Amino acid sequence: MSRISVDKLMKHALENKYAVGYFESWNLESTLAVVRAAENMKSPVMIGVCGTYIGEPERKYKESLSVYQAMLAQIAEEASVPVALLLNESDDEAMVLKAAESGFDMVMFAPVFASDAIPLQELTAIQKRIAEAAHKNGVAVEGEVGELPLFNSATGEMHEGEDTDPEVCYNFVKETGIDTVAVAVGNCHLKEDGMVKINYDALKILSEKIDIPLVLHGGTSIAREDLTKAASMGVAKVNFGTGMKRAVLNVMKQYLAENDVDKMDPNDVLGRGAQKDIMVKEQEAVIQYVEETIKAMNGENKAF
Repeated sequence: MSRISVDKLMKHALENKYAVGYFESWNLESTLAVVRAAENMKSPVMIGVCGTYIGEPERKYKESLSVYQAMLAQIAEEASVPVALLLNESDDEAMVLKAAESGFDMVMFAPVFASDAIPLQELTAIQKRIAEAAHKNGVAVEGEVGELPLFNSATGEMHEGEDTDPEVCYNFVKETGIDTVAVAVGNCHLKEDGMVKINYDALKILSEKIDIPLVLHGGTSIAREDLTKAASMGVAKVNFGTGMKRAVLNVMKQYLAENDVDKMDPNDVLGRGAQKDIMVKEQEAVIQYVEETIKAMNGENKAF
C-alpha cells in the first residue's frame, strides 16, 4: 500500500480508534523522515505543506506548488504504508483550487494567519465553492469552524481564539459539503509545551453531532495522553508541524556546539549522508518525534 484516498484513510482511522498524523514538512529531507517514521511504526500517515507559508508574500524566493506536489507524490508512491497528500491551511482560494487540480488528495482553505477574520457567511460560500470544485477531481476538503488561539513563541503573546460552536459547526458542514472539519476545543496553534487543557465535554458533543471526521490542529500543544484520549473519541486526524521544527533546531544547535565544522570536510557535514551529516541528524530528530507521536495516537501497526 502506498497512495490512498483521504476518505478510506479517515474511515479506517475511525473504525480502528486511532488518529492519523498529518506531519507538515518543509523540504525533501523532512518529508522523507516523516514517511520513514511511519514505515517504522507500520502506520498510515498524511504528508504535505502549509499553503500559507508557500504563498507567503514576503517569501524571498517564489515557490512552485507543482514541484512540492510532485515531490510529495513520488515519496508517497514509494512508501510501504498508506500515505495521503494535503495542502494545509492556505489563505489563497486560487492556490487551493490549483492544488485540487494538481494532484493533492485533500486541500484546506483557512485564513488562519489573516489579520481580519472572514465573516461566516463569506467563509461558507468560499468553502462551498472549493468543495464543489475539489470533489469533481476526487479531492477531499477540510474546513475549520471556530478559531484556535495563536501563540507567538518569539514574544510570548497569545492571540485568543474561539471554541467551536456545535450548532454552527453542524450547519457549516451541511452547507459546504466539506469532508473533515478542524475544531477548537482547547488546542492551540504554535504552542510547544503540550500543556493546553482539552475540553473533552465539548469534544464529545461535537463527535456526537457532527457526522464527518473531526480534526485537531495545533498537535504540538497537546499532551501525549490527551492525543490518546482524543483518538478514542472520534478525532480522526491531528496536525503537527511546530514541534518537528523545534526538534530539528535543537539538533542543529547541539551539532554545531559539539563539532568544529571549520575543521571538517564540508561533504561529511552536508550531502554525504553518513553518520556525520547534519541532515541525517535532522532526519533522525524528525523520525523520533513522529514515531513517538504516532504511538500516542494509537496509530502503530495500523497500516492496511
